[in-house]
Amino acid sequence: MRHLIYVSIVGSTLFSCQDDVDTNNFGLPASVAKFSITEASSLEGSGFQQVRVYLDKPQEGNTLINFVVNGNITFADNNQRGDVRLLTESPLLISPGETEAFIDFELLEDFDFESEPESISITLTDILEGNAQLSSIANERIYQHRIEENEYELNLRWDQSISANIDLVVELPNNGVLISDNTNGLEKVVIGNVDQNTSYLVSVWYLEGSEPVDYEIAYQRAGSEIQVLQQGQFQEDEASKEFSLTSGEGTHQYKLLRSSTELVLIPR
Repeated sequence: MRHLIYVSIVGSTLFSCQDDVDTNNFGLPASVAKFSITEASSLEGSGFQQVRVYLDKPQEGNTLINFVVNGNITFADNNQRGDVRLLTESPLLISPGETEAFIDFELLEDFDFESEPESISITLTDILEGNAQLSSIANERIYQHRIEENEYELNLRWDQSISANIDLVVELPNNGVLISDNTNGLEKVVIGNVDQNTSYLVSVWYLEGSEPVDYEIAYQRAGSEIQVLQQGQFQEDEASKEFSLTSGEGTHQYKLLRSSTELVLIPR
């Protein structure tokens, strides 16, 4: 009987010693690190965002995960405006006993028109410290965040063989005024943060010329084709160098509205 008890104790002792032989996690099995979601989208300028990285099992030591961030965006810093400000630096720390940590970033309003949709991509690249391993599924190691652009570019075009000077003028809800710039024969103006419940006054201003002019107003948003909104014509005697939002002399005026993501232009 004593012999059996002695053997049992020794066996137990040997088993316990074997169990303690491990890395900094003291017998806990290796954990898998991955993103909790792999894609999301937010409106440009919507501010603070975060994405969760988690372990499927807690670890008794630190887990340090290296990551890289890229995309067709401009990163902002103290000296440069941009689309995105990264708030969490690599490597990401998941503390002992915890199963998650967050990568934080901020979406900024840049008021520039982008013809292509923008996105930010975050990739978990390797484990720098700890008993965890990255998910073997590639998609679970990559997070994509699409940025929904909130700028619309209005443009005005006419027959450039006609000697005429025509501008687009947009009155904003805060009483601000935007006047178009001429780019490659097109008058262009960018409107940001177009409110779906607000109307905007758009004026086509014929300030110089002595001929009839046919014109076309169109718009574009990031990732979309140019859409024609209205067509009109000035007579040869309509030009006026004096602009007024109220008199209407030398101008054709329209009410601009946003319906869902589309713009509508209604003659006044």
